[in-house]
Amino acid sequence: MAAARLPVEVVSHIMGFLSVSDRKDAALVCRSWYEASLDPILQRDIIIHFYASSAEQTTRAIPSLSRRRLPHLVLNNFDLSLDAKAVLLKSCEHLSANLRSLSLKGSNITERTFVELLSKCTNLVTLDLSCCNSLFMSGTLLEKNSDMQLLKASLTNVLDVNLASIRYMSDATFNRIMTVCENVEKLSLAGSQMAFSSNIYYPDRSSRIASSSVLTFKNFLDFMITQPCLTSLNLSKTQIEDEHLEELVVVSGLKLQELILIGCRNVSDEGIAYICKHQPQLKSLDIRECPDLTNSTVLTVSAGLSQLRNLYLNKCKQITDKAAMSLSRLNQLEVLDMSECFQVTSAGLVRGLCKEEVTAVLTHLNLNCCSLVGDSFVEKACECLPLLTHLDLGSCFKISDNSVHSISSSLKYLRFLRLAWCKEVTDLGLLGLLTEGNQHKHDEADGECRCTRKYASTVIFKKPTIKKNEPTIDDIRKNSLNSKKVPVAISNIVGLKYLDLTACKKLTDTSLMQVIKFPEIRVLSLGMLPELSPDGVAQIVRNNPSIEELNLSQCGSLTDSTMATITTRLPRLQMLNVFGCDKLTDKSVNYIKDNCSRLKHLDVSFCGGLSHEAVENLENKSKTLQTIQKRMIGSA
Repeated sequence: MAAARLPVEVVSHIMGFLSVSDRKDAALVCRSWYEASLDPILQRDIIIHFYASSAEQTTRAIPSLSRRRLPHLVLNNFDLSLDAKAVLLKSCEHLSANLRSLSLKGSNITERTFVELLSKCTNLVTLDLSCCNSLFMSGTLLEKNSDMQLLKASLTNVLDVNLASIRYMSDATFNRIMTVCENVEKLSLAGSQMAFSSNIYYPDRSSRIASSSVLTFKNFLDFMITQPCLTSLNLSKTQIEDEHLEELVVVSGLKLQELILIGCRNVSDEGIAYICKHQPQLKSLDIRECPDLTNSTVLTVSAGLSQLRNLYLNKCKQITDKAAMSLSRLNQLEVLDMSECFQVTSAGLVRGLCKEEVTAVLTHLNLNCCSLVGDSFVEKACECLPLLTHLDLGSCFKISDNSVHSISSSLKYLRFLRLAWCKEVTDLGLLGLLTEGNQHKHDEADGECRCTRKYASTVIFKKPTIKKNEPTIDDIRKNSLNSKKVPVAISNIVGLKYLDLTACKKLTDTSLMQVIKFPEIRVLSLGMLPELSPDGVAQIVRNNPSIEELNLSQCGSLTDSTMATITTRLPRLQMLNVFGCDKLTDKSVNYIKDNCSRLKHLDVSFCGGLSHEAVENLENKSKTLQTIQKRMIGSA
């Protein structure tokens, strides 16, 4: 092989253009390619997960993994068993020199093991201790001065600390953790049990004694005063109110670039106004699931945060077109999430996001469940937002083939496309063939369809006409060519990695077999498509061998022979959902057991043809399977 004789440096450079999955397969080609894959530059996006359930196998693999100089390690949900402790200590002993991020999320470890682990991680930048309740329960973490000094020396480079969802954290333990991580720039206290009525615990305002039983806002505020370098703060799912936000954002020297307040139900427009006034340099603001926010919040954000790049407004249900139109002021906006903002329409979004005189830099747009958004916005957005890489139009019921055609024609950089529950999308849309004059139009002005009784019309009765034969797809393709209109199928988006067509019930094999051909696709969802046949599934699988996650839930025609094709043709399959596929039998379970060597997640719920014995045998024999959903299988 000529490729095998290429210099290692050249092969490493080429591998830099591949995804993690592609690099993993390329490393198995020959010895020289394996050596090239060990280049430290190629390890930056690789995360190693160790699981307590496979502790014995993990212990044997750790020394060989140390050659890779892996920077990211996840040790989630480990317990106090001797095998688990051996994995913890041995992993940090062999990998600590190059370790940049470490996650101990949900692990049940002792204070002694914690100190021993982190003392070896001298180059750590990111530390995740979320849900480590047992570590903080006693309140004596880092109580010894020797332990504090040891970790203070080893964790001097830590910039990102995650302390989310820790029920037993107190002022004292929080202060000790922050003392050893003195240069932190990013902090998460999401879901923490912080007491905002600090007067109960500090009757004397001049008192500086840290509480040993509860984490208070007063203590947190004192910490913020000493941390001028903090740029990112996450207080999601806490009881913070407007008055506390005002105290926080006026801290001298504080210049936040990212603020996350997901699910803070006590925050109102007034609190957001304080943020915009005192932290105008913010680049990312996440206020999802804050139900009291209104148009006033978006108007204030648009006027006060001119440098904003990421804005998340999911489930802010009081937002209307008035707020959407004001988004035109945010010229640097790259990520916008307005999912489940039910009152926003196409007209407001066009005026807010599709101004031609503004250079659009938007790359991520999420409009999931915005049911009043239709073709008029999507067609205009495809012209004015050519840099979109992520587009979610799930449950936008007015979306039709016109939108799909515009997306296929214009958004050449698109990598993520979700059209789930867009029931008006048909084969013609995916194939890029549109009939003229027979489209089911919606009146975007009032948001009502012309064929409903709400549409004002003076025509009471119209004489019936002779029904004409529906044109076939071949006829439509011929007419398109004759009209010099080049068909642009969805396969024109060659770089697509995620495609969700769940419940687009008008789609059939006619289009799916022809256009779903994406060399880089990783996630494909075709659930609830009644017209998708076993032959169609088999052909799609052959055309897309890179699929890692496949959803075929409630595709009732799926058979054992189709499952044989899926398991043999998709060597990278990690997640498979065949929920409600009644025709599958134990043969399918055996195909999964024999062929899916990388499968991690499986859903076979409501598959009446499967037996409990076969599924349990698969669960026991598989070395990679982490979760399996098996509700109501068999005779049940």
